[in-house]
Amino acid sequence: MNPSQDFIPDILEDTPEAATLKNLGRRDWLKMSGLGALAFAGGGAGVYYYSQIPLLHFDGRYARATAYHPPVLHHLVHYANQLVDKPYKWGGGHKQLFDNGFDCSGSISHILYRAGLLVQPLNSRGFAGYGKSGPGRYVSIFVKPGNHVFMSVCGLRFDTSGTQTGEGPRWRSSARGTTGFINRHPHGL
Repeated sequence: MNPSQDFIPDILEDTPEAATLKNLGRRDWLKMSGLGALAFAGGGAGVYYYSQIPLLHFDGRYARATAYHPPVLHHLVHYANQLVDKPYKWGGGHKQLFDNGFDCSGSISHILYRAGLLVQPLNSRGFAGYGKSGPGRYVSIFVKPGNHVFMSVCGLRFDTSGTQTGEGPRWRSSARGTTGFINRHPHGL
């Protein structure tokens, strides 16, 4: 095993969180309190830290950026929070960015567009060429072209897939596998 990966719990292997942990800081790895580690692994709310980058505060429903995050990240989190609990709607957010429901790529498109990081909505195939390749410092977009898109913002996942069929976009502290996904990120983030 790679010594730099010893800190990643088995439950998080092959997840966006693990990918972010492996790529952020490169040497200054995970710094968490015991409560933060449990919360990060899906056990509840808290403030989380990777390396020296403060992660989002998560109350179980909404996320909040801190004073240590860049302004554009505050906007991105704000617009993501506005979509929490909107219904899942196949094709939602593509023809109309301000829709009454959103699918996976429509929700990510809406958030990035409102934060000034996207010019027009993209579907999952379009996201395969978005931004820059690899994980970002703050934001990573996971794309399975033609299938699914979700985003990890400072380690907290924003996704339309969850525990119930038809769940709309929301923040999730639980991990998810990334096998078969392409990792992209917005320029500068």
